[in-house]
Amino acid sequence: MDSVKKIAKKTYAGLDNIFSDKEAWMLFRLAAFVETFGWTCLIFAIIAIKLNWPYADTYIAIGGSIHGILYLFYVFIVIFAHRSLKWSPWRFTFAEFISVVPYGALGFELWVSHRRKHGKI
Repeated sequence: MDSVKKIAKKTYAGLDNIFSDKEAWMLFRLAAFVETFGWTCLIFAIIAIKLNWPYADTYIAIGGSIHGILYLFYVFIVIFAHRSLKWSPWRFTFAEFISVVPYGALGFELWVSHRRKHGKI
């Protein structure tokens, strides 16, 4: 069990400073905005289904795929950029879980952006 912990700690420490702060911040913001676009695509497709639009099944297939790919992009960017951004484990965990809520990543990005602007990070 101790060897597993050592490997986990070493792997986690390996995430340190993969990006500069500026690069990590730019990637995180991009990921938050495209994840929001993915939610918009999915919600549009759900509305199309509810309103019985023609080809609504196609909208769901396309919108769901776009959302899924962009969601995974957000998750991976947060995993690889959070150490460069000097986030605590709690902020990292919150960033990952808030993205499950529609437009949650955008709200989180706005909150973090405000805190960075005022030097609270």
